[in-house]
Amino acid sequence: MERKSQNGGARRTESSAEGGGAGFGRTVGSSRPGVRIDGVGVRGFFDGASRGNPGDAGAGALLTDAAGGVIWSCARPLGRRTNNEAEYDALIMLLEEVHSRGLRGVAIHGDSSLVVNQVNGAWKIKEPRLRPLAERALELMNETGSSLSWVPREENSAADRLSNRALDGEPGVSKREPDAFPEDRLEHVAGGIYIAHGGEDYAVDLVHGACTCPSFRHRGSCKHLDAARRLAGGGPA
Repeated sequence: MERKSQNGGARRTESSAEGGGAGFGRTVGSSRPGVRIDGVGVRGFFDGASRGNPGDAGAGALLTDAAGGVIWSCARPLGRRTNNEAEYDALIMLLEEVHSRGLRGVAIHGDSSLVVNQVNGAWKIKEPRLRPLAERALELMNETGSSLSWVPREENSAADRLSNRALDGEPGVSKREPDAFPEDRLEHVAGGIYIAHGGEDYAVDLVHGACTCPSFRHRGSCKHLDAARRLAGGGPA
């Protein structure tokens, strides 16, 4: 299935060749209204798009409250990706926001049947480069107690618009990570040690440049460490 952007060029071609067969991971619960820690219903939507497959790519995601109002949204350029990689990056971006807000039981929706079925365990992951992305997504799903379900493209239009904004490089779309960790949620313990408070607390060690969060374990960097460096006056802006 190939989609066209308003300024021409292929927007998305989802490759089903990377799915099918035996499952991976666990089956995450069926679609249901998300629930925040404070009991307010929250739902999440994600979308990824690529021109060229692989080619320039963008990710879009948003969170809505019980009334359908947008409480967070993000349009992020990704650089060169396949469409399936972009879809995974969009899902991970959304789940990391859910995690950083301390939300539990959020109902996540996307129109990528490949990503939804692979993460839910219905399809085998045949492409090696997608496996670490699926593992990261599943880890975040487990940590946040979120569910993941497929929706038709027309029900995912808001996330679709965001991925196109990122892909088309519209004004106002930031090239840097938009989900910076708030510095006021860092507690200075001693020396270069901080505690990052959120849905789960993490220890940040500026002396050794390390953090106990899953993102640092997977990538060797994280927003908690960046925030601590900013607070200490020696980090990325």
